[in-house]
Amino acid sequence: MTQSLHRHRTKLALLLSLLGFNAVAVGEVEFLHWWTSNGERKALSVLDEHLIHSSLSVSTSSVLGGGGDSAMTVLQARALAGNTPSFAQIEGPSIKSWDAIGILHNINAVAKQHQWDDVLYPLTIDINRTQNGYVALPLTLHRLNWLWVNHQLLNKLGLEAPKTWPDMFDAMQKARQEGIMPLAIGKQPWQIAQLFESLVIASGGVDFYNTVLVDLNKNNIDSDQMRHALKQFRRLSELLEVSEESVNSTELSNQKWDTATAALANNEALFQLGGDWILGELLAENISVPSHIGCYPAPQSHNIFLYNMDSFIFMKSKSFTQDDAIQLANALADKEFQTRFNQVKGSIPVRSDIDLSSFNPCQIQSYKDFNYAIEHGLAAPSMTDSMAVNPMAQQAINSEIFRYYRDSSVTEGEVIKRIISIAESN
Repeated sequence: MTQSLHRHRTKLALLLSLLGFNAVAVGEVEFLHWWTSNGERKALSVLDEHLIHSSLSVSTSSVLGGGGDSAMTVLQARALAGNTPSFAQIEGPSIKSWDAIGILHNINAVAKQHQWDDVLYPLTIDINRTQNGYVALPLTLHRLNWLWVNHQLLNKLGLEAPKTWPDMFDAMQKARQEGIMPLAIGKQPWQIAQLFESLVIASGGVDFYNTVLVDLNKNNIDSDQMRHALKQFRRLSELLEVSEESVNSTELSNQKWDTATAALANNEALFQLGGDWILGELLAENISVPSHIGCYPAPQSHNIFLYNMDSFIFMKSKSFTQDDAIQLANALADKEFQTRFNQVKGSIPVRSDIDLSSFNPCQIQSYKDFNYAIEHGLAAPSMTDSMAVNPMAQQAINSEIFRYYRDSSVTEGEVIKRIISIAESN
């Protein structure tokens, strides 16, 4: 072995260990994912139990990091090293990028058997199908613009769930004055950027959101609506920064989203704003939803459905053939499995033919809101959660939003200029 190759492999091994990668034995069908919270692990157990009936021996490799960025770094590193997992959790446009490399099995036979052209939503088909046909298996449809509300604390403060951002700020201010954490949120860039998405929607509606954070139109980025969203975002950051100093709570600098959810569930925080994986976490902890913790559309986004979607890609290797991929994908496309998995995960199914009558009321509302949004052109892909732009642009924009949130010396004009620069290089 040459010294350079040895150094490369040593660096790769160090990278994988730092990112929390767990190796599996050679010859096993390996699943790479980032589902590591209590609620996600409970959903993962549904997958494990379902695959026990498959003749394939499947082992899971989890990568720490709620937003999935670390898992994608691991996947890229392993692809470069020629050591891909058998299948992996994936989101959005990166599916087409992975297919363009030529290392994905197509699963067209599974799509035909399960009638995906007829039962999947059109946006689901668009994300998971390329010119080579279906190269990814869709599983969950998450709504991101949910406001989770602790009803006990809301009643204590004599308030109603806020429908506008001015009402939201007033409620947060009152909670802070009473020594209550206003909004449970960690300070990882993707969590902070999700807050900004909701403010962009509130500032200009779904069409404005799409032009700014999906199309990356520089004329709309440099606009009064964007400046208004940034002003509101600054006010939000100031409320949260002050609350951390005045409220007796855990330091949030590296807090994960599920730790924030625990604060909400334990009557320590009034609100949490984020995707319905939060519902999965609450259900796993036997929290009554929506009586104890209620679900409401994020302020000023009542009919809008901001979404992301989890899918699986099946990767070519000597030990994982096309036939293996078809067999595994066929098991994971099972309607009953997809029903049970989504029930636990907090999401809604990607199939239109699944009965949701036994799902949580928040999921049933999500399903109704999704169908309304599709019918009226109000469904939008999340930029911060890998559904709208390429991963490099996404991470760069998230970093700029995070920097603006943390550093009060950064002006609106500066962050607008930086995002336009990212858009022009995209």
